[in-house]
Amino acid sequence: MTLSLNKIHQAHQQYTGVDFPKLFKAFKDMGIIVNTVNIEQGETSYIHQDGAEITDESVKVAVPIAQQTHLALVKDILQRHQAGETDFPKFCDEMARAGIYKWYIDIIAGTCAYIDKENQVLITENIPQS
Repeated sequence: MTLSLNKIHQAHQQYTGVDFPKLFKAFKDMGIIVNTVNIEQGETSYIHQDGAEITDESVKVAVPIAQQTHLALVKDILQRHQAGETDFPKFCDEMARAGIYKWYIDIIAGTCAYIDKENQVLITENIPQS
């Protein structure tokens, strides 16, 4: 299957927040192996199993990325977003205030790592798979 920005956009429109495991599965079904979201630059990249890469615009936060990370706050933000209490732009702004500037989703490993300005992984979550 060829990697298509149109198919990626359709999946994003269909699944968000609470439905993230379904978005993850849709990406996996498309052959995507890595998805990186950089909220400081407003850029998302998708890497396909054949090595093809697509870069697209994403949410660019309106607030500066905090220099100091706050693990408890990041956990709270994640919990609320996964419960459907925030939309994606609000989630991104809150993560920026907590010191996260990007996250790296490893589709093969089934994980999502949240990364601070020092390029240190603050927290890695296992993504529920159906």
